[in-house]
Amino acid sequence: MNRDATPVCREHGAQCNLCGAAMPDPADAGAGVAPPACPACASSAPQRVMRRVFQALPAGLLAWRRHALEAGRHGVDPAWFGAPAADDAMADFMAVELDAQGEAIAAALGRLTARGVLYVSGAAQGAIGSAQDLLASMTALLANQGLPCAVIAIDAADPGSGARLPVWLLLRDAAQAERWHQHLAAWPGSAPTAAGPVPDRFAPLRQELACWQAARSECAFWWRDDDLVEDSAALRRLAALSQRHQAPVLMAVIPAQADAALAQATADGMPTLAYCQHGWDHANHEAPGQPSSEFGPGRDPQAAEADLERGAQRLRALFDERFLPVMVPPWNTLAPALAARLPALGLHGLSQYLFQPRGAALAGLVRVDTHLDIVDWSAGAGVRDPGMLVERLVSILQLRRAGQLDEPLGILTHHRVMAGGTWRFLEQLLALTAEFPCVRWLHPRAVFGAAPSSEGAPCAA
Repeated sequence: MNRDATPVCREHGAQCNLCGAAMPDPADAGAGVAPPACPACASSAPQRVMRRVFQALPAGLLAWRRHALEAGRHGVDPAWFGAPAADDAMADFMAVELDAQGEAIAAALGRLTARGVLYVSGAAQGAIGSAQDLLASMTALLANQGLPCAVIAIDAADPGSGARLPVWLLLRDAAQAERWHQHLAAWPGSAPTAAGPVPDRFAPLRQELACWQAARSECAFWWRDDDLVEDSAALRRLAALSQRHQAPVLMAVIPAQADAALAQATADGMPTLAYCQHGWDHANHEAPGQPSSEFGPGRDPQAAEADLERGAQRLRALFDERFLPVMVPPWNTLAPALAARLPALGLHGLSQYLFQPRGAALAGLVRVDTHLDIVDWSAGAGVRDPGMLVERLVSILQLRRAGQLDEPLGILTHHRVMAGGTWRFLEQLLALTAEFPCVRWLHPRAVFGAAPSSEGAPCAA
């Protein structure tokens, strides 16, 4: 049965559906002016729209739900729901305003239970369009942020002014979303709606890993993170992820900025991290207009070797046996002549990025590169398009299955600058690979051992 807890709720546009008061004619305010507040209860257009949406739903859909609603910022009656959720506890119903990057949505979805519902108001962003347009824009935003769920888009009208305001309902349960959509569409005078799922950008990777699993071949990954200089919340987040998924990380440390405080902070509670050398001070020594490099062709060779030697000495002193004698050159560039000198300087590993020229193999030096940088440096260190990242992952794995790439697939991160969407992509990638027994995240010591892991070995599972 549909609820209406208000004394008066008429269906024409001159009444406030929260208190029943007469609304001023929006035409009197002129074009381009925001919909008016109710002169009696001061309700806003988004509040009135929210109430109208939930008046279309049976009480049984809401009465048991623990809600996390901010007092005075919504248009529903809390009595329609169950008890309030405790602070930061999981909730069955929440409401947020749309933000450009979807960060508020991501935070709220993280608190929702498996049968939870999130109400999203688009009034603040000025979003507008048909229900199908609104559905397409929201599913694209959620797919790019790696936030799978079912979406109901509503091209709603404010009962007090007639102004159109977009809203969305995000539901974890697809079957439940279909029920809600049916109730909303059946309400007399209902607003246009559209519903659909958020595309699973990881589906091609699941299919590829299923091929590895079917062939009983071990699929080896490894993980490198650059620019470590100090203890931070981001470092601890990375270490917790690494330990939770048993995915060891090679941390490339900038020696000039590292100190005993960092060594002490990482000594306890970060067992899945190993440490290597990231140049000396990450300073560019190339001429203007040339690609940035700390150890490129424009650097004096003797000065470069001196920086490498003192950097390695500092890191050995700080990290002792946790230090791996591996060089990760800043900006992934290294002059070939200097690369040839690394073994003599006590550095027996080298890691760059996939597309850096390799040249001839060097005696005493193991080179294993990374292949996928998940940070989009052109977009404020946000995540690259997840679909593009997954497509590249699949392409590299297919090359390995075909025997055209003989090293483990390297994932590159930069914990100091990663935005929310980048962390979500990383977490989802780690969780997905955990679904497949054939996937193995290699420890850096194994990566830079005598030789790269051989492909086609029997799957351990």
